[in-house]
Amino acid sequence: MNRFSLADKTLRLLAAQVNLNGTFKHLCPLQNTNQPLTFDLQVERGPSSTLFTIITGAEKHSLTVHTPSKDTHLLLADFIESIANGRMDTAEPATPRVTAESVDRGQLLDTNQQEQLYQLVRNGGSLLLDVGFDEDVRIAVHRTQSRTGITAIIVAGNTCPRTQCFTVYGDEQHSVDRLLRSLNHLVASVASTALAA
Repeated sequence: MNRFSLADKTLRLLAAQVNLNGTFKHLCPLQNTNQPLTFDLQVERGPSSTLFTIITGAEKHSLTVHTPSKDTHLLLADFIESIANGRMDTAEPATPRVTAESVDRGQLLDTNQQEQLYQLVRNGGSLLLDVGFDEDVRIAVHRTQSRTGITAIIVAGNTCPRTQCFTVYGDEQHSVDRLLRSLNHLVASVASTALAA
């Protein structure tokens, strides 16, 4: 059994990073230890292939993927786990990956977070969500009194916050869908700004 496996948060980051050029730093906890795995991921995209280089300590490992696909991040995750678990020199096949439903469908939130969002729309209040950035996303929802609907405020980031505020009328499912669309849009704009910096 693997001693180390990447968390859903890291898989979401990898899914975005495989489509970019650059160097990305990762800090991932190891099970049953107090020491995390730290590594740099260098991505060099070419016209027909992408070169991934994993640098951890004094070790440097490279993986070239020809014709990248939507599952490239899973292949990269298996490669990183093989490095962390010491299987690189033994040629032991990686154990089959059990992917999170949210990552397979390309969703921003996992099942638990989606349920929290439904409860927030139902009852009103506030919520902190971890969507894979350094800082959490804050959401506040007020249930409207005059008509069925919500007023929502979404804030991503503390140092240079991005904010969305809107009111939507309709049933709970419509309100949740609108909240998810706004959240996805806001997170995408924060991600593009972070990558440009």
